[in-house]
Amino acid sequence: MIRTKEVLFILLIGIIFISACTTSKTTSGVTGAYANCNGDETQMVSAAFADFAPVSSETNPYQAGDDIDVEVVLINKFSDDIDAGKARVRLTGDAAINTIFSGAQEKNAETLYSIDPDTCLEETTEVDVGPIVYEGDITTTINKEITGLYCYEEPVVVKAYLYYTANAEEIGTNLPSGSNPPSSVQVTQIEQNPVDIDQGEANGEMRFKIYLENVGTGTIVPSLNECFEYRDAGYREEFTIDVDGAYKPECPDSVKLSRGDKTDVVTCLVSGIDSTNLGSQASEITITLSGFGYEDIIPSTNIWLEP
Repeated sequence: MIRTKEVLFILLIGIIFISACTTSKTTSGVTGAYANCNGDETQMVSAAFADFAPVSSETNPYQAGDDIDVEVVLINKFSDDIDAGKARVRLTGDAAINTIFSGAQEKNAETLYSIDPDTCLEETTEVDVGPIVYEGDITTTINKEITGLYCYEEPVVVKAYLYYTANAEEIGTNLPSGSNPPSSVQVTQIEQNPVDIDQGEANGEMRFKIYLENVGTGTIVPSLNECFEYRDAGYREEFTIDVDGAYKPECPDSVKLSRGDKTDVVTCLVSGIDSTNLGSQASEITITLSGFGYEDIIPSTNIWLEP
């Protein structure tokens, strides 16, 4: 027969086992606002020369004096339209030198329509920057590289989270995957402290840091009107930042990236936090990066010409 003490011991062990299996650290459960379609994409707009313009090969070259159609295909990977006139394209290198190729044009794009948030289907916008004509002498079949740049202007709106808690263990994920829209200008990390409340005080304060970076291959320029300009080695990329959320965080209003790794860190302060209204729930903040254009290279294409 099992004794009463042994029964109680077995029951106690069972309760401890069940408790160990059901107790876990509080997690935030938050998700990124842009996680549905390419939430971690590092290009808001992509560009490529159209497959059909220019189109040639060593076995199907252009003739001397031919009009060479040149079109650039732009794709908006963002969830909002980019208005007409907010993206621009131009040719570079030999294609932009009148004594080598004539006819090159700098063109603004029509509206770049957003990606479909339900199906993730993308729409293309074509920009005609030709036709161009080769002006040199041709004595044999030759190959020429066509290069170009594109530039666009659109604010980057990041959806992140803060936790108004005095307990460090209750701070969850500040920047889940998909918090950034598709963009080369990104918030890469957020670090926050617990809420600091002095003894006997009704309100507290909390500091947090926002890490920013140009993670793309292009250059942040002051505006769309200043795209395609020469910039010396000392040039530093800059833009503005605005942070909105509960208690309205106080943050610097500008960002200046380092020349080397193209990063910066801004420190923000939240004051007047109600000490009687703390908890582990996530509180959304909106970080808007604006006041800049983004200039990048169009992957080159090659054409062949014959006399």
